[in-house]
Amino acid sequence: MGDLNKSDAFFSPSPAVGLGIQLDHNLRYSFNLMGSYNPLKGSMKYAEEYVLPGIVEEFSNKLIDLSLTAEFNFLPYECYNIKKRNFSPFVFAGIGTSYFLSDGSTKFPVTIPFGLGIKYNIFERFSIGIKWMAKKIFYDEMDGFENIYDPDNKPRIHNDDWYPHGFVFLTFKPFRKYKECPTYEE
Repeated sequence: MGDLNKSDAFFSPSPAVGLGIQLDHNLRYSFNLMGSYNPLKGSMKYAEEYVLPGIVEEFSNKLIDLSLTAEFNFLPYECYNIKKRNFSPFVFAGIGTSYFLSDGSTKFPVTIPFGLGIKYNIFERFSIGIKWMAKKIFYDEMDGFENIYDPDNKPRIHNDDWYPHGFVFLTFKPFRKYKECPTYEE
């Protein structure tokens, strides 16, 4: 979402892949480090109301994204339990950066990822889930178009770009801090 697309979050979806590491602090909080490869694309074909001088008709960009987020579970969630505390909706927010592979620059703009999701344990060490994430990126040339400047070198339209993600994820938990004794389970 940027100069070419003002409102449709999933106008031109593309598959992305990622890998993450999660550290559970307790049953409510966890921290995630995630890297992903994202192809982004857009077009002016259906954006008739936005006619900007010098704008490109289409763009295609590939980027590598790295983000660190804190996650809050609305329900107590235990990643190794399939009988209780095995489901939770969650919200998250954090900070990150992106590296653009397509535009030839070496800029690493700051991003602010945030979103929500749901996760569920399917086996003792595996869980599945879905989440939606939006990333505010403090960079305006992701879509190939930079802001228009007035004679005083101030942008007439300030529009740093955004990009949303919809994820389906599978989590594997290889390590376990402790194993509860069935005698003392609630």
